[in-house]
Amino acid sequence: VFGRNWAQYLVDHQLVKQGDFVWLPVEVAGATYGVQEEEGIKSVFEPLGITWEITDNTLDQAEIITRMSDYLTANRDKIKAIIGLGDLVTGSIKRVFDQVGVKPGEIPVVGWGNSLDTTQEVLTGYVNAGQWQDPQATSYIALSLANMAASGIPPGFNVITGALYEKD
Repeated sequence: VFGRNWAQYLVDHQLVKQGDFVWLPVEVAGATYGVQEEEGIKSVFEPLGITWEITDNTLDQAEIITRMSDYLTANRDKIKAIIGLGDLVTGSIKRVFDQVGVKPGEIPVVGWGNSLDTTQEVLTGYVNAGQWQDPQATSYIALSLANMAASGIPPGFNVITGALYEKD
């Protein structure tokens, strides 16, 4: 759902079009959340002829900034937008853009937005929109569902929380 929302946001706001390339840095390559987010992104981009590439990073923010800066330096001319798959990568956009010389808003960015870094990037124009998943609520709900399952009650829920927010 979130991947589809991010891709649709870029399309609806005319930030990407047919033939464009979108970069998807991810915190942990192969992690379930990134794989599922890419499925949602694919459902929007593939029919429109928009291409993308996922690059893996790490959970070490200094290494994330280095890897993202290197990738952006090498591929800046073809990148029309960025979707950050994970708050560490989305929350590193300002540092990466500043290091590489990209001005806020020059490359549209959407992605996770739970961290203070990302919310500040939204406010200062580095990130167009961030996804707030309400970590406290999702943690509570997950624990409640796990308790149900442990008690023999089939949970049977797919709970999606949060919303995409912009500067306003």
